[in-house]
Amino acid sequence: VIDWDLNVDPNMRENRFMAPKPVRSEKEMTAQGYFETWVCYKSDAFSAKELTIMPGVTVTIKDAAAYGIIMMQGRGTMGVWEIETPALIRYGQLTNDEFFISEKAAVEGVKITNASKTDPIVMLKHFGPGNPDLKL
Repeated sequence: VIDWDLNVDPNMRENRFMAPKPVRSEKEMTAQGYFETWVCYKSDAFSAKELTIMPGVTVTIKDAAAYGIIMMQGRGTMGVWEIETPALIRYGQLTNDEFFISEKAAVEGVKITNASKTDPIVMLKHFGPGNPDLKL
């Protein structure tokens, strides 16, 4: 259902726009070979982050809640799983671009390796209600 009043809000940018916000110090993250921003953070009902891992880097990322990921760019491994962004998906083919990370795994930390020498890994991480890391 579309909320018409929200969609015609003349102050849409001021009331709804969410500029990316770094989750930690940019200097600290880039020194470790990654960069992560909140991209959806104005509602306790759901939230999302964009995670970028630089070429040839391995990082361990910790979160306080379970989440799903969708690969946007790159290839590598996440734990024991291969991850990649497919260029083309044919009907019936399986892909390695969507995963679910349990709360236990998120809290312990997920090891991600970027196998490329030139391209970053970019993934979207989407969280359900009540994400303890989200500060409204």
